Amino acid sequence: MRKSKRIFIICMIGAVFFLSGCSERKEKQVEITVMHGWGSTEMDHKEMQKIYSDFQKKYPDISLNLIAMPTGKEMVERAEDRILVGDLPDVIFCGDAGKESLYQFMIENELALDLMPYIKEDKELLHSIAPSSMEYWKTRDGKLYTVSDVLMLGGGYWYNEEIFREAGITSIPETWEEFYSACQKIQTWSETSNKDVMPLGPTVEGYLYITDQMLAKNRGRGSVAISQNKVPMSQSEICTVLEQQKELWHYTKPLSKEYSYRDETDLFNDEKLAMYINGIWGAFMIDETLPVSYALLPFGEGAEIACESAGLGYLLGNTENEKRIDASIKFLKYMLSKEVQERILLKTGQMPANPQITIEQYSEKMPRFCQAATEVKQAEIKIQVPANLWNSAQMHIFEEYLPVFFQEEMSGEVFFNY
Repeated sequence: MRKSKRIFIICMIGAVFFLSGCSERKEKQVEITVMHGWGSTEMDHKEMQKIYSDFQKKYPDISLNLIAMPTGKEMVERAEDRILVGDLPDVIFCGDAGKESLYQFMIENELALDLMPYIKEDKELLHSIAPSSMEYWKTRDGKLYTVSDVLMLGGGYWYNEEIFREAGITSIPETWEEFYSACQKIQTWSETSNKDVMPLGPTVEGYLYITDQMLAKNRGRGSVAISQNKVPMSQSEICTVLEQQKELWHYTKPLSKEYSYRDETDLFNDEKLAMYINGIWGAFMIDETLPVSYALLPFGEGAEIACESAGLGYLLGNTENEKRIDASIKFLKYMLSKEVQERILLKTGQMPANPQITIEQYSEKMPRFCQAATEVKQAEIKIQVPANLWNSAQMHIFEEYLPVFFQEEMSGEVFFNY
């Protein structure tokens, strides 16, 4: 009986030590909240969700509270709601949304963590950040509040090689006159062959790419503004450029407010469009059986122009909690690590931001993507993508009134004054 009591007491003492040990391990685990807009069921969204979740496997001492929304816009609204009630997230992936709202609010209210002190102390982190992130997002006083894990490479279009060949287009247009001529050839071929094919069907964002590149070529204020990564505000120049684009309108699918890049993608995959204005990330959205290549929009003068940008990426909350901030920095480094950057490239078709990833080594695995990336990289002139040049209010005006303008129901002056 005494022996049984002794054993019981020993077991109880062991259990107490075991439970206290578990409790101690739980106390050591740091929890951080990560908000992102990769919450839909699309393939690339699911892959990004897996990448986020796998962080905990590498860092079991850090617990992730992942909050996913279907889009970046919805995520920004949700993050703003949390911040207004005093619940500051540790990490927010903006995905190009919230530049004039969430981003500015967090900086102005000292809620965003300045990353420069951590970058200066950590060479590994420094070398994993794209130079374009530093160039565009560093503030005048030398602070950096956001870093992206991918680059946006665009300023061109995907084209169906077979349609080009059948329409008699033997070379890539190098001027806008040649581009219009190619559109006319495609339209004539489609009509005479009883094919239901339009030369192209850009979204409003597609027209913004065209607008920026036309402005960059002009020798005026718009050109200077574009080269300085600023919003072009020359009314006469923008009106002139929009007037030039009216000729394109005759060769395109009519715009509507509901028309999106998904519609344009579907039309291109169904071979109803000969050209598809999008970035190199479109490679993963295009039917693998289609014979396609990537070309840059025309610039002329023997030069080529393209877009290479780092968008609004990760914002880290200035929670003033050292453990949570350290965990957030680890999360950022994880997303920029070579291993994760390669996963992002191969699984989602996005261009890695880490400059140590060389795209050439993936040419056999991803020939379509790498061909497009090479075209953009080799362009002599680089400008920012529209999202980095135009504010959300201006882009909203384009979405609302560009179709009306192209149908000549509104003058350029009236359009601009909105």
